[in-house]
Amino acid sequence: MTGSTHVHSWYAASVPAFPAQSSLEGMLQADVCILGAGITGLSTAIELAETGLSVVVLEAHQVGWGASGRSGAQAICGVASGEHKLEQLIGAEDTRRVFEVTAEGLRLIRDRVARHAIDCDWTPGQMHVAIKPRQETELRAWVDALRSRYAYD
Repeated sequence: MTGSTHVHSWYAASVPAFPAQSSLEGMLQADVCILGAGITGLSTAIELAETGLSVVVLEAHQVGWGASGRSGAQAICGVASGEHKLEQLIGAEDTRRVFEVTAEGLRLIRDRVARHAIDCDWTPGQMHVAIKPRQETELRAWVDALRSRYAYD
């Protein structure tokens, strides 16, 4: 682990200091070596370890150092462009598959938090706010589409 200072963020300011870790020395045997202890690296490590593989995670700095430590920590379903636009690009069926992957990701996070008793202040859900009548109409249409076309409540 290097002595670099972490980027200033809510994440860095709101968690206890990470205990110092020793540098890797000598030989270490594992089925899989994962580089990076961010959200993706740790999630992959858990997934592989649960299949019985031996896993080693190497991190140059500390858990959540890079992009994972600068995220807004929002876990939401769907894609940034919106499902309607994606349907125009790839069709309804493939858009439904993409949406299902994002919804499955949320279920996976929720289940792992519960199964491993991860203390992370998990709060399910998301909030969208309409401040104009047009936005309210659009928001209601989006919610209706999520329910009817994607079985997402």
